Amino acid sequence: MSEPNASSERETRMRVFSANQKIFASAPIRLMSRTVAEMRAQGYNDTATAIGDMDWRTVPANDPEDPELRQDWGRLLDTAFANIPSYLDALGPQPMGYNLSSVGYSAVTRAWGGLWSHQLGLDFENRPQAMPEIFVFHGGNQAVQAAFFGLLEAHRVRCGARKPCIVLAPVPTFPCPLDQLALLGVDVHLLPPSRAGMDPSPADLAQVPDDVEVDGLYMMPINNPTGRTVEPEVTRAFVDAALARWPHAGVLLDSVYVRIHPRYREILAWYAADDRYSESVIFTDSLSKTHGVTGLRAGALLTRSARFAVGVSRFAQNVVAGPSNAMQAVVLSLLEPFASGDKEMAERRIQLQLRIGRHMQRRRRLCLREAFSRYERLLDDRQPILPDPESYDWEGSMYAVVRLSERCIEAAARSGLSPTVELYLETGLGGVPLEGFCQNANLDRHGLMVNGGDQHLQAFVRGARNYVRLAFGMVSPPEG
Repeated sequence: MSEPNASSERETRMRVFSANQKIFASAPIRLMSRTVAEMRAQGYNDTATAIGDMDWRTVPANDPEDPELRQDWGRLLDTAFANIPSYLDALGPQPMGYNLSSVGYSAVTRAWGGLWSHQLGLDFENRPQAMPEIFVFHGGNQAVQAAFFGLLEAHRVRCGARKPCIVLAPVPTFPCPLDQLALLGVDVHLLPPSRAGMDPSPADLAQVPDDVEVDGLYMMPINNPTGRTVEPEVTRAFVDAALARWPHAGVLLDSVYVRIHPRYREILAWYAADDRYSESVIFTDSLSKTHGVTGLRAGALLTRSARFAVGVSRFAQNVVAGPSNAMQAVVLSLLEPFASGDKEMAERRIQLQLRIGRHMQRRRRLCLREAFSRYERLLDDRQPILPDPESYDWEGSMYAVVRLSERCIEAAARSGLSPTVELYLETGLGGVPLEGFCQNANLDRHGLMVNGGDQHLQAFVRGARNYVRLAFGMVSPPEG
């Protein structure tokens, strides 16, 4: 199982793991993504600054697939951040320059609406004396939180505060939204998949008992953690089945990866086919993945549903101050062609987004290929979640979930560790057990799990322990 000098490498990784285990116990992805040596080699001196999905520095100067990407991407970011001083000078005299009444906020929302209209063919607009359809926040996570406020407020208007609000969440799904629901005191019904690829299916809704009244649905058209694309006809069928059973429910579609998908126009096109989606669907978006600006914290919420926008608007006006002038300056530069209507430049920006997405997938593909080549005995021959287990080519995001071999599982049992930790110690491949994306300790702690005792869910979580969501993070791709 081990390569030459693997014993000393394992000991080093074990020291790193043990030293940081308590600090990052609730966020193991930050602990296991890379060793200290790997972080320092990438120019990051600690685990906190090493975390990020990607940036332009991960692009080789002579990238064989796109030799100009590093230069083009870097130039866009240089220009965007260079605009901050002049923008701050222009807004400095404004007494309300840090909230939703600032001079630039309307331009930012118009730019984001233009982006969705031009690229995705879905029109959202903030009209005078009407409930806003576009909100901009500090990051996609805050946009998701605002959406949950919208769902919760609509539930209270309909049912009052004494009846619990229930959100349905197909698993596996990213932990942050589940934590946000726990913080809001919202009850959650976790829905395990019946398909081998773990994509949600309308048939899965049969697991929800008749006496459970769902008020909201959270899902990702391109899933995190699996990296799989939920085909548009499947997403629509799932939404249709949910709305047929709970017509009052809101549907939150976390769509942060859609705009870097080669089939970006298809993924959400079904939304325009039926007016009832306008009354039910909330989209969230972010620039973190499409532009590699995770630290900028730029996210948006788009919906035509006035009943859900009421709570979102209250959250935006009373809970947060709104996007800072600095963030607005960068976003306006990144999205300016979509505000001005410069179609030629807008198309160039979209193509750059797609090139960035392709770079993500190249890194993912090369890292997977190297992992299966070097550590074949630790990885199962059956890989039901990987959409393309032979070429590891484009699917949805930079993430991938792989099944560990029986050999790895048995070695972990002998060491008293999880299979994911065993893989990390033997290979340096960091990741998080898939079971961490299929349950939530805070929901359990506060008694908010509607189906916590469900045997089907429990069995699925146990099986998920043998899968790892690899975290490539900032790691440069192998040569090839």
